[in-house]
Amino acid sequence: MNSNHNSAYASNVVIDLEFTPAGHAGRACKLTDEVIEIGAVKVSPEGRVTGEFSQLVKPTLAKGVGGFVHHLTGIGDEDLVQARPLAEVLPAFLAWAGPGARMVTWSQTDRFQLTHECAAKDLDARELPRRWLDIQRIYPRLIGISRRAVKLEEAASWCGIPFEASRAHRALYDAQMTAELFRMMLAGDLDAQHEVITSQVKSPSDEKPLSSSLGGACGGLADLLASLRAQELACA
Repeated sequence: MNSNHNSAYASNVVIDLEFTPAGHAGRACKLTDEVIEIGAVKVSPEGRVTGEFSQLVKPTLAKGVGGFVHHLTGIGDEDLVQARPLAEVLPAFLAWAGPGARMVTWSQTDRFQLTHECAAKDLDARELPRRWLDIQRIYPRLIGISRRAVKLEEAASWCGIPFEASRAHRALYDAQMTAELFRMMLAGDLDAQHEVITSQVKSPSDEKPLSSSLGGACGGLADLLASLRAQELACA
């Protein structure tokens, strides 16, 4: 795998969070949800997976895990009895991520959640990484469709990455799937997958392929690198 655009970073940390509604206590401090699980995959500048992080997080505002969240994730109140609160888990995660890490996500939701939850709980948000990259925003352009957002399971399926629905919506598993997509982006493997991907995409007007080649879709590697850099500067 040949990747050089991210060499300024010690690593890329692909992160995924699971939440539960924060309830009345959360709304009192302008917090809609609380983190109940952090999962992450560390990817080296060369594109190798070098480590994983997975911890449950005990909510301090919500009165247990919401029914919908339990159904979606399989996480129940009994699973969080021995878990530590975010005030303890977050420093452990940041220590694991290490200095010089860039956070990689599938959507900006996780970044916003951490920022808002730290503010609501008087945690020092200055410790959060400043460089974040949302690859969900890049993916449709790379594969040449006009849809503005693609679900993680769709993206994985289109790229030939086995996706187990029964394991979805757990933080580490979703981070692993996102990491595989990220590694394909870095390696340029989406170009080889382009014809397969566009043949699987449904064809209403908002999903019609924009181009018959990856080069036409994103203007080549140089344009992709410019897109990545623009996102990073926006997050700085």
